[in-house]
Amino acid sequence: MKRNILILFIILMISNCAFSQLNRSKKGDDYYQEDYLRNSDFIYKSNIKTVLFHRLGFELSSPVMQINNGEQLLLSFDDLDAEYQKYEYTIIHCDANWNNSDLMQNEYLESYADDYIKSYQFSMNTMQSYINYELVIPNEVVNFTLSGNYVLKVYTEGNPDDIVLTRRFLVFEPMVSMVANARVPANVDDRYSKQEIVFTILPLGYAINDPNRELKVTVQQNGRWDNAITDLKPKNIMGNELRYDYDGINVFDGGSDFRYFDMKSLRYNSFRVKSLEYSLETGYQVNLHPDAVKLKHVAVNTQESINGRFLIKTEDMQSSSTEGDYATVNFFLAYPNPLIEGKLYVFGELTQWQFLQEAELTYNYERKGFTGRMLLKQGFYNYQYVMLPNNSKVGDVTLIEGNFFETNNQYTIYVYHRPMGTRYDKLINITTLLAHPN
Repeated sequence: MKRNILILFIILMISNCAFSQLNRSKKGDDYYQEDYLRNSDFIYKSNIKTVLFHRLGFELSSPVMQINNGEQLLLSFDDLDAEYQKYEYTIIHCDANWNNSDLMQNEYLESYADDYIKSYQFSMNTMQSYINYELVIPNEVVNFTLSGNYVLKVYTEGNPDDIVLTRRFLVFEPMVSMVANARVPANVDDRYSKQEIVFTILPLGYAINDPNRELKVTVQQNGRWDNAITDLKPKNIMGNELRYDYDGINVFDGGSDFRYFDMKSLRYNSFRVKSLEYSLETGYQVNLHPDAVKLKHVAVNTQESINGRFLIKTEDMQSSSTEGDYATVNFFLAYPNPLIEGKLYVFGELTQWQFLQEAELTYNYERKGFTGRMLLKQGFYNYQYVMLPNNSKVGDVTLIEGNFFETNNQYTIYVYHRPMGTRYDKLINITTLLAHPN
């Protein structure tokens, strides 16, 4: 009897250990589940393509707006299933680190907490069928009342857990002023490869009682969040000036100017397009000219550099949103050997500034280089080749693109303020800096 009890006890212990391990494994894998909510820019359905989010009327702008200023943001996306689907959306308020804030929805939203996406159009004259959906916020149904970081979540009708896409946007109230510039780093070893961002916050009568505790500042390079520098505190407080002139902290790799290609037309080879093909089986195929590792800084024309973004445009038809077609774009990067220290990705706004599985390159031993392909809508695109080192979340642009102080980069500085006794991070300044060190 005692022996049977002992055996039963051992079995239960083993089962508990296995169950605990399974739970830990599931928790660790949550991020890779399609329905795992990310407070970031992400597409959860393979049939959703070409998500655009910007200020209404400004296609190459960021999803940033001033509160109560009459500005609106436009979200658009294509559903390649081409069957009408009712989509709903809601808005989530976040803190300065993009975690859900402690606020209830009725504290930051007027009227309703969610609504339907009502504007849609079927594609016309395209080989790839799709439906283009559009949403403008704020609107007569959903409006936000506080500044700060927000996430727009789109989901299928009646099922908030069946997420379609998430997009970050920012609402600010201009309470302070700022002076900022890019300079040569103080560290001699970094002078020819990195860029140092220094700035001063000027409160101009706005009350900040304890800057070190109440303020959080984030510096972002181009559209990237993986290498953003966060939670910065003032180095010096000189009268009414809060100075962030650290040596060696506000420093970014210069990288190099973005590569580009133009496929606004699928009728002829445009910039950086080597050949065009079409078949019923594979659709349009756009083969780019081979790329190579950059060994020196090569400045590009300002028309060609849009700081990693893309512009949807077709020259073949009238409407880019509903008559722009899709093509598989084939990339090739000449490289002598595969990588063991990480994985290589096509990177930029075309990948949502994320390291996506569909944008991962594979090594081709016969061609001696990396190959990749992405299904993209007609337009003009910037991109880079970025390595994601093993066990890291921050991409390395320097391996393939090089690292040069002369590079034209765009920096955005976000200033958050949480006064003592309050429950959310106000966004009190956004400053954009175009670094042209050369």
